[in-house]
Amino acid sequence: MSLLEIRNLKKDYGGFKALKGVSFKVNAGEIVALLGKNGAGKTTLLNSIAGNVFPTGGDIVYKGDTLLKDNSRLNEFGILIEPTFIPYMNAYENLDILIKTLGGKVPKAKIDNLLNAVGLEKKSKEKTKAFSFGMKQRLGLAQALLNNPEFLILDEPFVGLDPIGKNIFKRILLEKAHDEKVGILFSSHDLEDVEEICDRVVLIDNGEKKFDGVMEYSKKYVVQCDRALNPEEVEKSGVKVDKDNILIEHVEDLKQVLDKLDELSIDVLDLEIERKSLYDLFEENGYENIDIAYHKN
Repeated sequence: MSLLEIRNLKKDYGGFKALKGVSFKVNAGEIVALLGKNGAGKTTLLNSIAGNVFPTGGDIVYKGDTLLKDNSRLNEFGILIEPTFIPYMNAYENLDILIKTLGGKVPKAKIDNLLNAVGLEKKSKEKTKAFSFGMKQRLGLAQALLNNPEFLILDEPFVGLDPIGKNIFKRILLEKAHDEKVGILFSSHDLEDVEEICDRVVLIDNGEKKFDGVMEYSKKYVVQCDRALNPEEVEKSGVKVDKDNILIEHVEDLKQVLDKLDELSIDVLDLEIERKSLYDLFEENGYENIDIAYHKN
């Protein structure tokens, strides 16, 4: 059974339809990226799941229970959506008072460990009003992890983070999913961040789901030769010639091609392994014109 299931979710704001019947699932231990340009409906969808926005139609089911009728199970969620803090309190105090507000008690060591995990151990006594946006993102993640959640919702978690901060977030999310089987749903508009950690991607555009697919990274081998080749010399299924390059889809064909080149006395100048990108995945499925940030090397 899925951990979370979104069923035909709709949200209207007057005459504007922010969500138009979106459906998908998130399993335990799975990291799902919700992609789309600004205004696509990602934040509305996440806020609906988090209980901040009440949908116009559809359902949100968590562990078999509908959250729209009983949202008590939201206490099993960790949520990072526009985190807020008491500005005159420091990082430690903000986490401590949140726990007290929720009626629970957490050992001091737990708060210290979380601040250390997100890289704020040296900033724990600083008032949050002096925090940069990136530091607030880190503290927001610590907030989301306070209650040992079984499901994490994060809205644009990598925005405002430096490379070190991004790596910290990615490591934590991977550990939570793989080691603790936490289900994770996060939004992003940058494909490169998504590629590194997600298991599945859901593309939202203009309030509609356009794509829902598993990340299956295939490899392609590119052999550069010392001269242009005739296709008849080496081409077969899965092996294509492009001037002096040979494109090989399957590793089992690589040795055969190299042996054939040796037989033809053709020297190999370079051998590269190319991984299919998330952009390529979208392009293959007809969404090459999506307005999402992606930086090809």
